[in-house]
Amino acid sequence: MYSLLISLGIAILVGLILGILGYIGLGIFLGIFAFLAAFIFFQRTFSKKLQAVFMAANIEIQKQHFDRAIEILKEGYRYNKYAFLVQAQIDTQIGIIIYSQKKFGEAFKYLKNSNPRIMMGYLMYIIGCIKNKNTENIDKNIDLLIRFNKKDPFVYSVVAYLYEEELGNRDKALETLTKAAKIMPDNPKIKEHLLAFQNNREFKMDKYGEQWYQLMLDRKGLTRLQNKMMKDQQKSMKVRTFAR
Repeated sequence: MYSLLISLGIAILVGLILGILGYIGLGIFLGIFAFLAAFIFFQRTFSKKLQAVFMAANIEIQKQHFDRAIEILKEGYRYNKYAFLVQAQIDTQIGIIIYSQKKFGEAFKYLKNSNPRIMMGYLMYIIGCIKNKNTENIDKNIDLLIRFNKKDPFVYSVVAYLYEEELGNRDKALETLTKAAKIMPDNPKIKEHLLAFQNNREFKMDKYGEQWYQLMLDRKGLTRLQNKMMKDQQKSMKVRTFAR
């Protein structure tokens, strides 16, 4: 990690110079300060560069130019040695794009490197593990997802759905919804989902709208997502026609 090494080098240099001059205590203090300042500077600099890559890719996604968006995202790999979690962020975004094209096997190759802070990508990774019967560490993966998204009701509802419908574990589903209800006692969707579960009634996940459809866990969701993509494309074409 170049930013870490450079920052450390600056800190050591400052400490040595002041130490040679006889200011050992001051050298240690300013060395630590120099390390933190340099490291924060490099992280912010490369975060901005990476954000520019994501913005450029997003423009192509809006145009439905998915292959071009992926090419742009891959250009961001060059920052991997300069900042933390760069490849994880890029791989997650690429995996989401490919998943949306229903190329689940190819998407999983990227999503397995996904960052749990990016909720949708990590959910897709967990779904991929379940579909591939690779559930040995599924509880750990789910716990990690919840840890970084602990106040997102959608996460708890999807996890409960996966435990109940895909893994056949109603105890874990109930545990998940109960935990969500304690964290978000006033959330209407969580309250409704928990009540439906306790009364053996189906909770309609499509209450979460596009987020749910994007996971493609039911045929209705697939159809609605496809219809939305077609409408977005038609709107885009109308805008381009008007611009001419």
